[in-house]
Amino acid sequence: MTIPSGSALDGIRILDLTWGPGASVGVTMLAEHGADVVKVEPPGGDPFRGYSGSAVWHRSRRSIALDLTQAADAAVFEDLLAGADVLVEGFRPGVMDRLGFGFDAVHDRHPGLVYCSVSAWPVGHRNEQRAGWDALVQAAGGAQTEQPGWRTGPVYNHAPTPSLGAVFLAPMGILAALHQRATTGRGQHVRTSLLQGLFLYTTQIWQDVEHWAPAFHDVMAKTYPPGIHQGMIWQAADGWIHLSVLSGLTPKRSIEDILGIDQPHPYVQASAPAEQREAWHAERAAAFLSWKVADLAAVLRENNHACEPIVPAEQALAEPHPQLAANDMVAQVTDPELGETTQMGVPIHLLGTPGAIVSPRPRLDEHGAAVRAAGWGAERMGPVPSGGPAQPTALGGLRLVDFGQYLAGPFGPMLLGDLGMDVVKIEPVTGDNMRMAQAPFNGCQRGKRSLALDLKNPRGRELALEVVRTADVVHHNMTRGVADRIGIGYADCRAVNEAVIYCNTYAYGLADPLGRSGGLDPLYQASSGIEFEQGAVHLGQRPLYVRFGFTDQANAVLSVVGVLLALAHRDRTGEGQELWTSLLDGGAVFASDALLVDGVPVERPHLDAGLHGIGPGYRLYRCQDEQYLQVVATTDAQWTALCAAVGAGELGSRRGDPREELEPVLEAAFAGRTSWNWKRTLDAAGVPCELPLDTQGGVAPLYDADNVRLGLVAEYDHPLYGRTRQFGHLIDFSETPGRIAGPAPLVGQHTRELLDGIGLTQREIDELVAAGVAYEPREDYRERFVN
Repeated sequence: MTIPSGSALDGIRILDLTWGPGASVGVTMLAEHGADVVKVEPPGGDPFRGYSGSAVWHRSRRSIALDLTQAADAAVFEDLLAGADVLVEGFRPGVMDRLGFGFDAVHDRHPGLVYCSVSAWPVGHRNEQRAGWDALVQAAGGAQTEQPGWRTGPVYNHAPTPSLGAVFLAPMGILAALHQRATTGRGQHVRTSLLQGLFLYTTQIWQDVEHWAPAFHDVMAKTYPPGIHQGMIWQAADGWIHLSVLSGLTPKRSIEDILGIDQPHPYVQASAPAEQREAWHAERAAAFLSWKVADLAAVLRENNHACEPIVPAEQALAEPHPQLAANDMVAQVTDPELGETTQMGVPIHLLGTPGAIVSPRPRLDEHGAAVRAAGWGAERMGPVPSGGPAQPTALGGLRLVDFGQYLAGPFGPMLLGDLGMDVVKIEPVTGDNMRMAQAPFNGCQRGKRSLALDLKNPRGRELALEVVRTADVVHHNMTRGVADRIGIGYADCRAVNEAVIYCNTYAYGLADPLGRSGGLDPLYQASSGIEFEQGAVHLGQRPLYVRFGFTDQANAVLSVVGVLLALAHRDRTGEGQELWTSLLDGGAVFASDALLVDGVPVERPHLDAGLHGIGPGYRLYRCQDEQYLQVVATTDAQWTALCAAVGAGELGSRRGDPREELEPVLEAAFAGRTSWNWKRTLDAAGVPCELPLDTQGGVAPLYDADNVRLGLVAEYDHPLYGRTRQFGHLIDFSETPGRIAGPAPLVGQHTRELLDGIGLTQREIDELVAAGVAYEPREDYRERFVN
């Protein structure tokens, strides 16, 4: 195993005690950007080794098997700790303490170590010691009741939402702590959880405001049947296609013209009588059915319409999707157990210090003898602090200039602001285009300072670059070439700030064929298999859009990890660089367990037609009171206990039988008693289970006493919407905590103070505002931007 030199994390050593997806995939991101990772497994191996997805989740690291309850193996682990920079563990709170390797003990012995804990539930939460499988956190955390499906009631999330949050939160916390260590020389305890990972995806949908306005809740409201974006899914002759708007390109022909139908635009149709709308819809549906998906997609793209075929994730690798290939996201890896595989590539693209797949998944204890004999294999000096001033927050003292709009661009800067960066939002004098939908806007803008400038005016552009001169990071989500045309591209920004870190979050990616196209989240849910799997299309059902906006957030948090990787490199070398991420690649991360072996897709678990779950022991069951219970029986003992508890003991020896034979028996049993009765019964029998939380539109989790007490909820005053609640801290730091700086700003709310900060006089600012080069709130603000 050879780690490439010149990587962002050169010299960083990580001990990986995680398992499954979640934090393991986050550690892989660090490994494939230069960290030397040793995976410490129990003697029987990571319990997910038997699942094919681990070929992706556990690659680019070495493996050693250690039993930490045994003195000899504990001594080997202690020697590794002495040379490590980071430890990442995924146990329940208290387990590492009982082994003698809890944070307090390890920090006393190794004060420079960054210690990252990723549990299912936060420390201090009432469920802290309950079983923490992803489905259980989905249920009790509220994710299942937020997703509409083909029936009423909670719906199982096929993409494991809580774990897919931890994928990003773990490396974010680690890298932020390493940045602080570069100054102080001290490590600290970084903690996050699957519950906080779930909260990451609630940014648009869980908000409570004192004063409601028409633009606030109408975009992301939950509907049944499914609403938002679902109406743009169409069936073609041989499959499904998702159309979208906002590609950044001007259509050459209308969709009606392409389909060969004479209809008014859908926006006009919306005001017509219901009978007429139904007739138009039927005509349009018939027109789509006359096309094959590939032919229709080609014609739509030729005419600048954003669209994506809705396919299984494996198909995007097998054909492959042309942009995934252009992004180097289709990788050939020889796995020691599976053989020749096709997998997801490296989703964060640092142009100065590019990442790479270092090695395939190791065999259990493959490197055990070598590591026992030589430890890390080379001497290393401990962290050498820079001697700069210590910061009260994780990323304090850093400034980011955010030119982004909508959600996928601005959400990443907001998260960096939550970790302590000063985020300056430079938006048009007419306001960010997302302000028309206030809930999504608030979900990616809190804590920022707004500077409203006309960047088409040369003076406005000059002022923007003066602010860039003071910044550490520039971040935006413009399509390729737009920033250069405006005069705020990487070359422009680097000319005034040589050490700047410059991040572009694209829809598709940097290269052709689709690098100049924009797009929205549903397109990449389509291309990555999310809609296919969530709708159970394999059973003949319609694809289903996931309302959490998965790929928007995935793109954003990939950019956060990328910025922090670039920052780690700059901390060591002083060099800035350019990087990019994309919604398309973010979708691929959500299907990271999809792979081909010798070109043939490996079967993954699918949902049943009712979207209850992925197997008889890992699914939702409807009870007598018409409520549901999420059951997780992952071991033979738990399965046997489940079957005995429900009076179906004869199924105890049939765990491997087809689900179609087992699930009806269990469904009938659960239908005979209430959900709370079953929960008490299964708790007593030792079968992990949780009742899905009715979120009441997000109010229940936002006012949950544990969530509030633990800082998972933030509350602040907004000048228009009054007292506002959203999710709070997603990562906890023992020494340099994050900070929630306040609500989303008004357009130009901080224009005067920011222009004053770069040396302009009050008179100069007045003249810029009068000339329309800059904007600050006036008496007509509500009429202009709210009503």
